[in-house]
Amino acid sequence: MNFRNDRFSKEVVLVHSDLDQVSRILQALILNQYKEQVAVNNGINLKPVILFKAQRTIAQSQENKANFHKLINELTTDQIDSFRESGLEIVQRAFRFFDEKMTTEALVQRLKEAFREEHCLSVNNDKEKETYQLRLNNLEDKNNPIRAIFAVQKLNEGWDVLNLFDIVRCYEARDSGKNRIGKTTISEAQLIGRGARYFPFVFPDHTDKFRRKFDADLDHELRVLEELHYHSIHDSRYISEIRTALIDHGMMDARPETRELKLNDARKETALYKHGVVWLNKQVPKDYEHVKSLTDLANLSVKQKNYEHTIYTGAGGVTTIMENGETPVQQRNQSSRDVKVIDIEQNIVKSAIARNPFFTFTSLKRYLPHLTSIREFITSENYLGGLAITFKGDLSDLEGNCPAKLSACEGLLSQIESEIREDITEYEGTKHFYAQQIRAVFIDKTLKFNVDTPRADGSDLAYLVKVSDWFAFESLYGTSEEKAFVQMLDRWIQESEKMYDDIYLLRNEGHFSIYNFSDGRGFQPDFVLFSREKNGASLSYQLFIEPKGEHLSANDQWKEAFLKEICAEYHSKILTENSKYRVIGVPSFYHERYENQFKDDFNAALKPATRTSEQ
Repeated sequence: MNFRNDRFSKEVVLVHSDLDQVSRILQALILNQYKEQVAVNNGINLKPVILFKAQRTIAQSQENKANFHKLINELTTDQIDSFRESGLEIVQRAFRFFDEKMTTEALVQRLKEAFREEHCLSVNNDKEKETYQLRLNNLEDKNNPIRAIFAVQKLNEGWDVLNLFDIVRCYEARDSGKNRIGKTTISEAQLIGRGARYFPFVFPDHTDKFRRKFDADLDHELRVLEELHYHSIHDSRYISEIRTALIDHGMMDARPETRELKLNDARKETALYKHGVVWLNKQVPKDYEHVKSLTDLANLSVKQKNYEHTIYTGAGGVTTIMENGETPVQQRNQSSRDVKVIDIEQNIVKSAIARNPFFTFTSLKRYLPHLTSIREFITSENYLGGLAITFKGDLSDLEGNCPAKLSACEGLLSQIESEIREDITEYEGTKHFYAQQIRAVFIDKTLKFNVDTPRADGSDLAYLVKVSDWFAFESLYGTSEEKAFVQMLDRWIQESEKMYDDIYLLRNEGHFSIYNFSDGRGFQPDFVLFSREKNGASLSYQLFIEPKGEHLSANDQWKEAFLKEICAEYHSKILTENSKYRVIGVPSFYHERYENQFKDDFNAALKPATRTSEQ
C-alpha cells in the first residue's frame, strides 16, 4: 500500500518564504490557528500542533523556545497585520476567514492563550522524552493542552502523531554535498513523513474518516486540514533538495500540476443548466425504530447455538525426561449444563454489563429504541432473557461458583457486542431523492495531478469535448477507462438522436455524492447523464454511470450493487408530476473490454417500464 497515493496521509506543502526566523514562526502560527478555527467552524474537534525543529544542539532548541515565549508574550496586532500583504494565497485565505470571525486583537489573544508556556513542550534528551512520553503519545487527546513541541533529533524515530500540522525549520544552513542530498535533509524528509499521518475526521459527503477527501476539490475550506505545512527559508537549492528527498520517500509527486475544470460557457446558457435539477439522496442517521429484539438488530450466533463457557479444574501433572513409561492420562470432567441467563443471579449479570461500556443504557437505547430498562434487557425474551449459556467442565459447585458465572456472562456479552458491531451501521442512505439545482451543484473546480499520470492529459479527447454540444465541461481529465466510455457515448448519441434530445453529460469531480441505502456509504459516480424523450411525454432521464477498470471491481462491488438497487427501485418510478423525471443507476460498471454488455444494460435501463409516481 502506498499511503499517500491511497489517501491515508496528509499532503505535504513546502512553505518557503523570504522571511527572518521570527516572521517565519508568526506565519506558521497564523496558519495553525486558521486550521483550528476551520475545524471549529465545521464541528470538528482539533487541536493542531506545531513542531519547532532546531538544527543540531540542545542549546539551539532551548534558545528557540525562550525566544518563542518572548515573542508570544509581547505579540501585537501590528505584527499580525503585517502579514496581510503576504504573497502566499493560503495566508490571504486565512485572513479572509479571520476577518469574518474575529478582530485582529481577538486573534492575538487566542494565540497568546493557545501557546502560553505551559502549553509548550521541550523534548531534547532522553530524560525529557521519558518524562513527557505520555503527553507526546496522546497529543490528539482533547484534555492534552500541548500545542508546540521544541526538539532537535529525539522525535526523528518512533514518533507518530496525527494532529501535527506545521513544522518550522528554525535554521537556515543546509548540508548538501556534491551531487547528493545531505544527511540532515534526508532526516528532515523522514520527519516530515512521520508528521504527515492523516488526521481522521468525518464529513457528510465523505464517511471514510481515515482518507483524504478533497483531492478533487482543492478549493474546499476543509482541504487545509489535509495538509502538513513545512516552513523553511526561501533557498532554491535547499527547496529542490528537500523536494527531491520527499519524492524519494513517496511524500510528493515528481511533477505535480493543477488543472482548471471549467464549465463550457455555451452549456451555461442552456435551460438544463439554468433551470434543471439533479436528483440526489441524503445520508441520515440509521433508523432503528423497527428493532424490538437482539435478533432484529444482528444475526447472533449465540441465538442459534448457546455461548459455551468451560470451567477448568486446574488439574495436571509433571513428567520429566528421565521417567520411563507412558504419561498417565488425566480424565477431564466432560459434564455440561445449559443455564438460561434469566436464571443467573441478576447482580452477577449486572456486574458483567457494568464492565462493558457498550452495554450502558444510553448505548443500548441507540440501537434498541424500545428498551425501557436494564432490568428488561436482562429478563426479556427479546434480549438476554432469551439466551442461555452452556457450562462445561467441573460443574460440582456451579450454583456457588460466582466467578465462573460472571466470567461466562462477560464472554457472552463480548460476543454479542462483536457481532452487533459487525452488523450495525451508524448511517443509511435515504430512498427518497431530492431535487437540487444543477447550477448550484456543478461549479468550476481546481484539480491537482501528477503530470505523468493519464488523468492529467486532456489532449487526447480535447477535440471531441470541444465540438460535442452534449459534454458540459471544457476539458476531460479522466482515466483511460473513463475516456473510452465518453467515446462510446458519442457513438450512442449519434445512434439515438431520433429518440432523445437535450442530452448532456456532466463529469462528477467531487461535485456530489449519493449514499448506499443500507449503510450510508458515500459514492461519487464519475458521470451523470441527462436526456429527454422526443415522443412528447416530457419525460427526462438522469443516469448515474461509473466506468471502472477490472482490477478495481472487487473493491467496488458494493457500488455496482448500489447502482443495481437504484435501477430496480426507480426503473418504473416518476419523480414529480409536473416535470417528470426518472433516476437510473446503470446496473453495471463500464469496462472497455465488455463494452457491448454495458451498452445492453444501458439501453435496458432506458426502456420504458410500467410507470408509477413516487410522490
